Order: sequence, then structure tokens, then C-alpha cells
Amino acid sequence: MTARIIQGRYELRSRLGRGGMGTVWLAWDRTLRRSVALKEMVLAPHGEDMAVRRERALREARAAARIRHPAVVDIYDAFMDDGSPWIVMAYIEGTSLNRRIERQILSEREIARVGREVLAGLAAVHDAQVLHRDVKPANIIVDPDDRVFLVDFGIARIAGESGLTSTNMLLGTVEFMAPERIDGHAVGPESDLWSLGVTLFYALEGYSPFLRDSLIETTRAVAAGRPPRFRRPGPLADAIAGLLVTVPARRTGAAELGWRLDTILAGPAPRPRGREEPERRIGSGTGREARRGHDAQDSGPVRDPVRAGEGRDGGSPLLDRPRQEAATLLGSMEPKAAGRLLDGAAEAPGTAAEVLALLPPPRAARVIDHMTPRRAARLVGAMPPSRSASILAHADDRVTAAVLGALGIVPAAVRLVEAMTVRRARRVLGYVPPAVVAELLSATSDGRADRLLGGLSRAVRDEIARLAGGA
Repeated sequence: MTARIIQGRYELRSRLGRGGMGTVWLAWDRTLRRSVALKEMVLAPHGEDMAVRRERALREARAAARIRHPAVVDIYDAFMDDGSPWIVMAYIEGTSLNRRIERQILSEREIARVGREVLAGLAAVHDAQVLHRDVKPANIIVDPDDRVFLVDFGIARIAGESGLTSTNMLLGTVEFMAPERIDGHAVGPESDLWSLGVTLFYALEGYSPFLRDSLIETTRAVAAGRPPRFRRPGPLADAIAGLLVTVPARRTGAAELGWRLDTILAGPAPRPRGREEPERRIGSGTGREARRGHDAQDSGPVRDPVRAGEGRDGGSPLLDRPRQEAATLLGSMEPKAAGRLLDGAAEAPGTAAEVLALLPPPRAARVIDHMTPRRAARLVGAMPPSRSASILAHADDRVTAAVLGALGIVPAAVRLVEAMTVRRARRVLGYVPPAVVAELLSATSDGRADRLLGGLSRAVRDEIARLAGGA
């Protein structure tokens, strides 16, 4: 396949990520012979025209280019090519904080270190009279040398420049927005600090504190500004709580936050352990890494939650406990271990489904991501449709597609497709066999079948048309 060349210089190698504001590609700079990241600005869902997209790309480039700090990715160029705005930036080979949180439980020290680096980057951002406005785990990258980078200035605001949004819709991820943005009030550096606070809460507790089952409910939760109780109390939780104060003037400032994080980093080092401890078999060992409950500490032995739930008769250990207690223990486990445990219980899915449904949807989705599709489908099929849909909304697209395939053409699968947004459904159905897609779409009753089909790749559409012609 011939490589796509942009501006006669940049050879696209692979897609690194895609969001509402654009697609980021790994590319090879043929002139300077180095890898770079190219961001292609795309048509946003709220309908911004080309002039707005072009100006937004230039503003993103200007916002990031005026900042000089090791935690902020360098911008090399911005240009138009084939009708689309592009930004060329340094390529950071690393993992998003979001992925790190999914893979392992981070210690307070690790979270404090990441928070301190992001805070230093934000200080440089604010000194340059820029607001980032989209601080979240997905926009924080940690490279193999543990260097931390704040990326994606796609909706940044430069002091003195007017807004670009052509509608009344908010840009950004609502669950990480400060309440003053939701309420339409003036925003400042304190708004980025709120977003950092939500990000650190997510890293510490393993779930997003204000995320709810719908956008309206999430918006209300942010506006109310009442985060859940910390299950891992301590100095870091206290620092985070100071950031999640609804009144900006009363919110912990950058200087105090820096002092608090420095104090945590200067404290006694925890007992040495590997960054990612080896997997333990379910029900063996006393690994503290699996514990995320309110009693998790950096010192002293803590019982493995699976062993803590062992039944007196040696039966299904964790699931023999009362539902809420079992859900608390399941939520405290590393997602891979929790997924393996539920895999073993999926032949009798009723109890397992009830326990899984009690977890926050993002946390439950991370468990589903580590289950075999057939057994995950059993649990999903045993849940109320609204709950299973809210959980799968946070699962990996390929995992969700595999679950749909395992469910087959049944009412539960059809309801799951109908509960997805058009964009998500298109992404998921792109991984489902065309024959199954055709039957699912024909069974839907929400009037979106043609829109969903039109958003699939030409190869999938052609195969569906071939199948229909041979019917």
C-alpha cells in the first residue's frame, strides 16, 4: 500500500488517536529524518466550518508554541493541506495516564509525581497567558523514562483573543470541566486546577468522580461539585479535595498544591516493589496491589480481596458475600484479576451480573475489557439493558464488538446498539462481522439504521449489500 504523503514531506505511518477535534498520526519527516506527530483537524460534531477549523488549528499551534517547558510538547509547524488544517509537533513515545490507570493501581507517590510535573507545565501555560481547558488523563503522556507531558491544546484559550465556538455547545470533556465553565462564568487558571484535581482523583480512586450515565446527569454532578468520599484517604486525597471546591477563589492555588505534592514526594519512601508486579493467580498470595478499598495503605500487610471473600464452604469466594460488599471488593481489585474472577462465575451469571452492575460504569467496563467475550456477554445479557449499555459505553470498541458478536442477534444486542450514540455505534460495528451488522441494523427500530450503515467503511457496506443481494 502506498504511504500517504502530507505537504510533500510527512509520510503517515499509523494513527495514534482520534477525538472530536482531530486525528493524530505518527509520521516520518523525510526532510529532517525523524518521527513527528501530525494532528489533522477534522469537522467537529457541532458543525464548525472550515474557516473556524483553520483558525482553531492556528490558535492551538500558537498557544502551544508560545510555551517553553519540558512538560509541554514542542510545536514545529502548522499548515493547510488538501483542505484540512494540520499541526506538526514532537512525537512522544509513551502511554497516556488514562492507560496507566487502567493497567495498574498507582501509588500516592507516583500520582503525586505526575501531578507535580503537570502542575509545573500548567504554571508555564498560565504564565504565557494561556488556559489549557482540557486537562484530563488522556491528555497526559508518560514516556518510558517517566517524563510527563501535557498535550492537546485544541481548545486552549489565549488571553485577549475572542472565542471561536460558533454554537452554544461546550468544547471539552464535561466530566473534567470546572463548574464555572458549566455555568458560563468567567474562567481562569483555577479552572485548569479543578480539572487537574479531577484527574488526580481518577488516578487515586480508579474512576471518574463526576461521570454519570448521561451527559445531563454528568453536567449536573459537575455543577453540584460534590465528589464522592475517598476510599484512599491521606495527604494526596486532602490535596485533591482542596482542588475540588466549587468556588474558584476558595480553591487550592498552584503554590499551595505544589507545596502539598512536594511534601508527599519528600516523605518516607514506600516499601520497594516493581512498577507492575507479576500477575497472581486468583485466590493466591496476599498481594497488596489488588486492594483499592478504603483500607489500602503503603505499609503493612493487606489481605487480597479475593481471599478476604473466601466462603466458609470453599465455594465462590467473593460472590458468596452480600452484593454491596462483594461489589466493593471487586472494585478494589486490579481489573485483569477481577475479569478473570468473573470469567469463572459467568456460567451462572445472575449473581456476578448483579455485583458488576453495582460498580461505577467506567470501573465495570475495565473489568469487562479483561473478560472473554462469551462470558462477558452472559453477564451483559443478564443485566437491565440501561445498565449494560451504560457500562459498555466505557468499554473498548473492540471488546464491545466482541460482546455483541457473542450475544448474537437477540433483543439485548439490538437494545445495546440502539443505546449507543451514532458515532460510537459506527466505531463498534466496524469490528463486527458484516453479516451480523446487517441483521442487527435490520432489527433496530430507532430509525438510525441508514445513518449507521452510511458511516461504516465502504468494504463493510459492499459486503452487506452483497449479502442482501444474495438473500
